[in-house]
Amino acid sequence: MAQRLRDDHRASTGQWSNRADNGRVAAERLQYLSDQLLDGERRAAQLEDLVRAAGAVAAGVESYVGAAVNDARRRGQSWVSVARAVNLSPDAARRKWQGYTGPEAASLPEAVVVGSTPFSGAGYDVASARSNREQLGAALRYLLRASGRTTGAVADQAGIPATAFSRLLTGERIPEWPAVFTLTTILDGRPEELRMLWEWAKGRTPTAAHGGATAVARLSNAMRGLHLATGRPTMRDLGLPGVHGAGKLRLLEAVVNGDSMAGWEDIALLVQHLGGSQDQFRHLWEDVQYSIFTLSVKAAVHGTD
Repeated sequence: MAQRLRDDHRASTGQWSNRADNGRVAAERLQYLSDQLLDGERRAAQLEDLVRAAGAVAAGVESYVGAAVNDARRRGQSWVSVARAVNLSPDAARRKWQGYTGPEAASLPEAVVVGSTPFSGAGYDVASARSNREQLGAALRYLLRASGRTTGAVADQAGIPATAFSRLLTGERIPEWPAVFTLTTILDGRPEELRMLWEWAKGRTPTAAHGGATAVARLSNAMRGLHLATGRPTMRDLGLPGVHGAGKLRLLEAVVNGDSMAGWEDIALLVQHLGGSQDQFRHLWEDVQYSIFTLSVKAAVHGTD
């Protein structure tokens, strides 16, 4: 495992290992860069960021082809065969890829993380932009980017196929909770923050109301998970309409971080601008209100404050 991670790191910095699967590592890196570009499009990122991300994808494609050729040669494929595959003469293919180590620009640069300023001052409403499946995938992609690791390295540590992890990252396939729990833990995330995103992605609805501390925790963690899926923007980045004053912004920041409760009007505003479902969050919020009500009734019955 340690050797695999070291090989992945060398590949991600343009230093190809002597193994014959550099194409796989380059393909995983290319998928990472493509995911960043797709994230930028979904978040309406600035054109400059999108173009920069597209350039990284283009460099990643070049890097992948070089790595694939390198693998083919290590497996004994002739330059004549390689040339036929890439529509070049054998001499041209040899000149282009003999001793190829991959362009430095195709590594995983921090600067290619688009969406660092995804929200416009006029306010950004992604309410209909992402399904529950996409939200779960987006939250995991955020953690993956923050970790600086490849999908293959993380999937290996989790003991799942890299293709299964890739499908989860795009929302194409949602595994059972233990797999999501393990992946989130490996990526230094908090599984409880992704639990509601996972339940919604699986189409599950609660059969009974949750009360007390459980209700509060479910709403708080769901809010943190939704915030994570949107790239953890600040309240100023969101450009919430009608929200003025530092005090109000601090309150909403505390709510979105799961550190404070608020009335439904504030919760609904945050959920809308973070791209969540108000119906789903309304149920969680009502559970909290019901818990408060029942505690008040019990206190009144027993004559306590």
